[in-house]
Amino acid sequence: MKDRIYQLMKYQGMSQKEFAATLCVAEGTLSGIFTGRTRPTNNIVNAIHECFPHISINWLMFGEGDMLLDGASSQGTEAAPEQSDLFAGTIPPSSESNPTPSSAPQIQEVVKYIDKPQRKITEIRVFYDDGTFETFSS
Repeated sequence: MKDRIYQLMKYQGMSQKEFAATLCVAEGTLSGIFTGRTRPTNNIVNAIHECFPHISINWLMFGEGDMLLDGASSQGTEAAPEQSDLFAGTIPPSSESNPTPSSAPQIQEVVKYIDKPQRKITEIRVFYDDGTFETFSS
């Protein structure tokens, strides 16, 4: 999830300081998330959702689907890239960031990270009040 938060920050054309100020969190909190020292809390996710309602929560938390919700261009503070640009992996530069030559589009590599492998239940134990137990295995 830290990579998606970083991707959102860069998509918005913000520095870490600006992004932290927008979310009303300390810069050190974001720094800890980006370096992997700490994990993002529900408060961070809620702050992102409140500040950027055009961002998909499923994408942010689980990496599922597109970053932008449908109709995000009318909700966001900046125009959403065309759908063909998203699939091509290019995102036009933000009007707030430093302009780049139009002949050199920004290229964004899209990588889906899976935070943890899916776990399966292999055994269940039931303990009874008479000191006995049963084991159920798959």
